[in-house]
Amino acid sequence: MIEVYEYEAEDEESCYEKCIEDLDVYSSDILVEATEEENAYRMKVVKKEDVMHFIKEYIKEIGKQMNVEIQLEVREEEDVFNVTMVSNNNPILIGKDGRTMTAIQFLLRQTLQNKTGFNVKVNLDASNYRAKKIKRFEYEIKNIVREVQKTKTDAKLDPMNSYQRRIVHSLLSDFSNVTTESVGEEPNRCVVIKYIGE
Repeated sequence: MIEVYEYEAEDEESCYEKCIEDLDVYSSDILVEATEEENAYRMKVVKKEDVMHFIKEYIKEIGKQMNVEIQLEVREEEDVFNVTMVSNNNPILIGKDGRTMTAIQFLLRQTLQNKTGFNVKVNLDASNYRAKKIKRFEYEIKNIVREVQKTKTDAKLDPMNSYQRRIVHSLLSDFSNVTTESVGEEPNRCVVIKYIGE
């Protein structure tokens, strides 16, 4: 069960003080959604600890329904909950091209949104499937960047989701003589790697 707490005060500082004293937490222990009006500051708050507990129970219940035993670890970093799962049947848990895992992640996010009203960021991974996939993706992008540097010819990549495009943009900050630009409209938005010279 995730409890949503609501606080109101004249300003942000007073509202935070009230919340932190009442819940006996640090500001790093809570997720906050705030609205500010002319003479009122309102906060909706959930404890990260409650979210983590809910995630564990939810995934264990899904495992039970799938007849799969799931061991999991939930870590929170900068308001993102990273869930690492290991099961007695990883192929079933992951699904073809990671589809089952993506579906579980979607259901979990939706359920958290319905229960709290918060857009809680959750990333699921099973047996490092996603981590390995990202490493492979990064390796391929680095090869393309080196090719662009060598041939001095721009490369237009295949359409990608926003997460993949962010990876490409951040990867290229380590390379000289190239820049990136996102072009097109969703769902066909893609990245162009451009040669910019010395």
